[in-house]
Amino acid sequence: GAASQEGTAPGTDIGLVAARRALRATPSDHRPLTTAPSVAAFTPGANIAVGDETPWGIAAELAALLPGTGTGGYGADSAPADVLSAAGERTIVAVVRDAHRHPWMTDALDALLAARPDTVVVEMGVPRAQPRGALYLATHGAARVCGRAAAEFITGAGGR
Repeated sequence: GAASQEGTAPGTDIGLVAARRALRATPSDHRPLTTAPSVAAFTPGANIAVGDETPWGIAAELAALLPGTGTGGYGADSAPADVLSAAGERTIVAVVRDAHRHPWMTDALDALLAARPDTVVVEMGVPRAQPRGALYLATHGAARVCGRAAAEFITGAGGR
C-alpha cells in the first residue's frame, strides 16, 4: 500500500510555517497592535555573511498589515532622540539583528527603552539578550518570512 506522508499541506509556505514555529514572544500573551507604529531598524554594518543589499526587518510586513507604518534606519552614529522624534506618539517597534555583536546597538536600545518602556523589541538573527520591552520577539533568523511571522504576531493577524 501507499505510505502516508505527514507534513505541511500542499501550497503552504513552508518557510513561513517554520518562522512562525521558531518565533518566541515574551510575554506570550499581548494586546495586538491595531494602529500604525513607527519601526526603528537598528542596522549593523555589512560583513562577509550579510551585505548591504540583503533585505531584512519587519517594516514592509508591518506596513502591509497596518498602512501608515513609519520606518527609519538607524546606525552606530544615530541618536536615540532621532528615534523618539520620528515616532512621536506612535508605538515604537525597535528591530535589531544580532545585537549582542554590536555594543552601540545594545546601548541605543537601552536608551530607547529607558525613554519609552512601551517599545516593542524584535530581535532578528541570533537572540542572546534577555527579553525586554513591552513585548519582546526573538525570530531566530532574519529572512523575510521571519519578519512576516513577527509582524503577524504583533498585529494578531497571523496563523500562529
